[in-house]
Amino acid sequence: MIHSLVSWLSHPAVDWSLGIFSIVALLASVVLVPRFLASLPPDYLRAGKQAEASSVVLRALRNLLGVVLVLLGVAMLVLPGQGLLTLLVGLLLVDFPGKHQLICRILSRPKVLSVVNRLRGHRGAPPLVPT
Repeated sequence: MIHSLVSWLSHPAVDWSLGIFSIVALLASVVLVPRFLASLPPDYLRAGKQAEASSVVLRALRNLLGVVLVLLGVAMLVLPGQGLLTLLVGLLLVDFPGKHQLICRILSRPKVLSVVNRLRGHRGAPPLVPT
């Protein structure tokens, strides 16, 4: 089984597909992640911030996009791209219990918050206010 998996992964089409995926994921993360982070309100990290009401279809699409971004972020941890930031944006989009506490814990790290605020600054958005 492992031999067949190794032979499948060494196929040139797989190499090309991974290369093209890496380039597309890198370009998408460079363009879309800063844009999304800049769209967050400065008080997003405040406790008690409630999610906006939206239709079931929009929530389902947002969650699907979030899961895709989380998976892409995991892939970009070993492939070229902004893996951690893409994971963060994916987590921001997905609805799950304890989401706000997890996001606050991740963004409370000084290095992560400084990178996010620097990206927001490049887009003219005010910095996120830590909790």
